[in-house]
Amino acid sequence: MVRAKKKTNDQPGRSTAPSLNESGQESISISHNPIELSLDLIDEDPDQPRTVFDPQLLQELADTIRDRGVKNPISVHLNTERSGRYIINDGARRYRASKMAGKQTIPAFVDPDFTKIDQIIVNAHHANFTPREWAILIDQEEKKGKQRIQIAKELGKTPPFVTYYSNLLKLPEPLAEVFNSGRCEDVSALTQLFTVWKLYPDDVELWLDDSTVEVTRHSIRSLRDFLDKRAEQEPSSGLISQEIQLEVESTSRERKRRTTNPFKLRKPAVQVRVEDRIGFLLYNRRPSRFGRAWIRYQDNGEEKELAMSDVQLVGLAEGE
Repeated sequence: MVRAKKKTNDQPGRSTAPSLNESGQESISISHNPIELSLDLIDEDPDQPRTVFDPQLLQELADTIRDRGVKNPISVHLNTERSGRYIINDGARRYRASKMAGKQTIPAFVDPDFTKIDQIIVNAHHANFTPREWAILIDQEEKKGKQRIQIAKELGKTPPFVTYYSNLLKLPEPLAEVFNSGRCEDVSALTQLFTVWKLYPDDVELWLDDSTVEVTRHSIRSLRDFLDKRAEQEPSSGLISQEIQLEVESTSRERKRRTTNPFKLRKPAVQVRVEDRIGFLLYNRRPSRFGRAWIRYQDNGEEKELAMSDVQLVGLAEGE
């Protein structure tokens, strides 16, 4: 049985409400008001393009909903695989915050025409997508057989925008780590870095090994200038004998393996204790506000944002 009731206050906009046809199956009828749906009948879309939910902003929204309720109804459609249940089109944050606020129901429009592209556009306009989220959703659309120019038109973006973000998931492993870890999310900078890497892969990877290096357009430009000038001073590859070339490659590999300064930690790892568990500080995860930090627990790899006052520093070690 579908537990849904009409809201008493009228709100503009087209909605649909479920009903039973003569055969006892669910059908859709048109309504101009949202309905009040039980939260335990609603499921989040597993393919929802938004994957990052700021915990602090979510808590602030929950506090508001606890006091004043949800003023903007969410959008859902019937779950065709689970009778009597709904999947969220738009409103995952309001749904999550309502559960945090202890609410039992939420106002919702039932919209069977809501497409994946609609979901992407709504999410993109409600809050800024991260570059990784853009890359993933564009990749999803490409896997459906869509051309990039079609995806660009549907998203209201330019074809170069779609191309840039699509290529982010095709970066070589050392550069993909820079992107996936959040160390650099500037699409133009990553494109520059990929260009330099194709010319000087060993040098770029050695440069990236230094965790203190900030990967920005300016630093990448400076690296390119340095490597280009060094290349101009070296003999052309056509005149280098095979023995010298092998020696250069061997030196490059050795240089990559060793630490330039025996007293310098190449990848410092700060070990912490939280109650009776050991973990490590994550430098590449931005906390929601000052005074907080992300840690990864050593026992199960779980990542969690905590107040620094709850974290006890244990020691400094060489990271892997």
